[in-house]
Amino acid sequence: MSSQYPDPTLTDLGRQQAETLAHAFTDGLLPRPSVLLSSPMTRAVQTASPLADELDMPIELETQAHEVGGIFQSVQGEPGSFQGASRAELADISDRLIFNEDIHDEGWYRLGSHVETPAEGQGRGKRLYRSILERYGNQDGVVALVCHEWITNYVLRAALGLSDPEGEPDPWFSLPNTSSTFIQTGLPLPGPYEGGGTAMIWWVGRFDHLPDEQVSR
Repeated sequence: MSSQYPDPTLTDLGRQQAETLAHAFTDGLLPRPSVLLSSPMTRAVQTASPLADELDMPIELETQAHEVGGIFQSVQGEPGSFQGASRAELADISDRLIFNEDIHDEGWYRLGSHVETPAEGQGRGKRLYRSILERYGNQDGVVALVCHEWITNYVLRAALGLSDPEGEPDPWFSLPNTSSTFIQTGLPLPGPYEGGGTAMIWWVGRFDHLPDEQVSR
């Protein structure tokens, strides 16, 4: 484990990618969301912010959507406690945020220096997927979730009904920065040999909104 900053901001390239992603929704390349959720990690909120501005909608922070491993400071392999960005720091990024009860003045991450295991991340991905279905599954419209590559892999595996005793995400879905994945849920149960299912994955890791010079992982 090398030295790690616990909650990095977007790079200049990341900010360009976020702006390009926002235009992909307003230009009709991607389906316009009716709900916008975001991980509370700084780079995710910075990515969601231009999208919210472009679509004129609020951002609901979803603490279960943080990246796998957790938020911790690591100096030469020794993890240290970090609670994530505070309400004030997040509000400085966007004035469109809706804070849930998990996000306090001192931050939102409550596991201190604990480094989340793959099995724990897999369980959280399942809970996140179920939670979104429970809250929005009976509504028409599109729920957009801005989060991170590893937790998205676990959400996808939850949608596919896949799990591993150790939480190893194998096979791995490659998801370039600001790529999109589209899962349709609430479909009628198909009859025998009809194919399909109650959920359908239309695409994974789509990044055709990005010019070649903006593609990164």
